[in-house]
Amino acid sequence: MPGLGRRLLLGLVVLFLGGSGLVYEYCLSTLATHLLGNSIEQFSLIIALMLFAMGLAGLAQRGVRDPAKLAALFIWVEIGLAVVGGASVILLYLAFASLENFRLVLYGLAMLIGFGIGLEIPLLLRLNQRYRGQLADNLGDVFSLDYLGALVGAVVWAFLLLPVFALDRISLILGLTNMAVAALSFWLFRREISVRAHRVALLVALPLATAGLGLLAWGGPAIVVHTRQYLFAQPVRLHQQSPYQDIVVTGMGGRFSLYLNGRLQFDTEDEFIYHELLVHPALQALDRPPVDVLVLGGGDGLAVREVRKWPSVHRIVLVDLDPAVTALARTWPPLVALNEGALVGDHLTILPTEGVTPGPDVVVDKAAERPRLALQQAREPIALVKLVHLDADAYLRAAVGPYDAIIADFPDPGSPELAKLFSLEFYARLRSRLRPGGVFVVQAGSPYANRRAFWSVADTLEAAGFAVASLHVHIPTFGEWGWHLARVGAAPDPRGDPPVPTRYLDADVLQAARVFPRTMRRPAEVAVSTRLDPAVMRLYLAREPLDGPALFPGRAYR
Repeated sequence: MPGLGRRLLLGLVVLFLGGSGLVYEYCLSTLATHLLGNSIEQFSLIIALMLFAMGLAGLAQRGVRDPAKLAALFIWVEIGLAVVGGASVILLYLAFASLENFRLVLYGLAMLIGFGIGLEIPLLLRLNQRYRGQLADNLGDVFSLDYLGALVGAVVWAFLLLPVFALDRISLILGLTNMAVAALSFWLFRREISVRAHRVALLVALPLATAGLGLLAWGGPAIVVHTRQYLFAQPVRLHQQSPYQDIVVTGMGGRFSLYLNGRLQFDTEDEFIYHELLVHPALQALDRPPVDVLVLGGGDGLAVREVRKWPSVHRIVLVDLDPAVTALARTWPPLVALNEGALVGDHLTILPTEGVTPGPDVVVDKAAERPRLALQQAREPIALVKLVHLDADAYLRAAVGPYDAIIADFPDPGSPELAKLFSLEFYARLRSRLRPGGVFVVQAGSPYANRRAFWSVADTLEAAGFAVASLHVHIPTFGEWGWHLARVGAAPDPRGDPPVPTRYLDADVLQAARVFPRTMRRPAEVAVSTRLDPAVMRLYLAREPLDGPALFPGRAYR
């Protein structure tokens, strides 16, 4: 083959290697985040271990003294990466479901893949030396294409692979592509593999490894479905993976639970306790009937269900990051029944808000009450629910407002992207989106298991200029859970029975919810959380240690 054509094909190989290494890292880190949480820890450790293993590989390749072995070794490395990297996601999922030392498997795979990636470039540099004799030209060719490949890989991962395919599919697609690169490399370097036994071994290994990955691609979905069931006590009824999170619904009969990234969001047995405490005390605390309400998070529609009980509310804006969750709330019959069709209506239009992912406007109506219209079976609108798919922080920067009440139904602040939604800067911006006398409410986790993180949210609200009232109740599937109500000026003071139908909340429950026992009271130290210093995330991840002397070595937590 002419030298130029050979160099071009070799350049494509280097380009792929630069991108594939990055995507393997992303697959492992993303799956670890879905399974273990704490994205900073997972991405940091996995990428650091991979880089460390790449350094070890750079040292190890010096032991290959015979130039005749370079080409065969490079192809073996590609075959190994294809098999290990392609199967890595399914292997990790199996390990998480069945092994106690899952982290050893995770970090071991990260180092193994990193070691393979670390061998690729040094071996290619040595192979390319015979075509580009000058060191500067050789380094320039290989490293420039490798870094360009990393850019291409990142773009393909973010905009093509992750939005379309599940993680196990992505790793297998990458593994099979890696096998194709190994086959191309074998053809390019066939003359450099002078030992006949090496050629025969590679000719056998290439189709066998490809067939193995093909079988795993064929049987992988069944393996994943079977393995997933081991992670949940109840049968898995539904599973989706969006670009943002892993969505699982479990349950039997009329009862079901929603999990996002393996974390329980609600159980139909007691979700009404959570959502009634989230919504009604805040609306009761207003000095006027609520008209405009903003719901941040809560794509399941359950908070909107409670807001819709208030007849004075005529506009509800729901902002949720993940269209897959809101689509589930509008189309999956059991959830539609549970949220009472909160996000479903006969008249849907596209919200033309610049810079915001379009979502439907849902006109909520009821049977007309005027006699003439009732005889005609006419319906009249009672509220407009606007659905916006956007990060809540980005929406508040663009939102016009103002609102009578803002309800924040965010996940716990266990990562930087969530901690920013509990920050001083976020609350300061949110304050300007409230009408005078308006009330903000945020779920703040457990005042028992995460006492310091819970009260850090109150400290941060007060630092942003709010007066705060705090509530807590016991939810059987969650344990002790709490909320903070905030208003500029006097602290919110909801009293009495809610003026709408409820299953759990009444005047006595509301009064009792204000009382915090000593094990849950506010600590003396103040912890204000900011974007630069996410104290609430640190406190949440640290958890709440038990008071008193330790009975066993190590620390015990509530």
